[in-house]
Amino acid sequence: MNLQEHIRRILKEETKMNTRLRRRLGMVDDEFHRLMSAVYRPDIICGYYRSGEELLDVVGEAVIEFMYYNHFADIDDNSGEWGEIYYDMVKYIKDKYGEKIKEYYHINCGN
Repeated sequence: MNLQEHIRRILKEETKMNTRLRRRLGMVDDEFHRLMSAVYRPDIICGYYRSGEELLDVVGEAVIEFMYYNHFADIDDNSGEWGEIYYDMVKYIKDKYGEKIKEYYHINCGN
């Protein structure tokens, strides 16, 4: 695959994301970092979570809940639009932070 095809594929994937969410990705990142520094500190995570994957799921859900109540509350949480935004956020969080969280857990808690 040449570079132009690769760029087109990446741009196509990025434009699939819900527009309202795409405009708020910085807020997703900010909340994720806030939670990691204030709530999910190394001295706490080892006693409560069995793996980095579990920690990622918990932090991801907390971020999504924050985003819903602060930025998407006007959308019915049983609607297809919210389902689309929810899955876009899950994918974004796992793609961007998945390996970092697993490594963070491993460094602080071991295997």
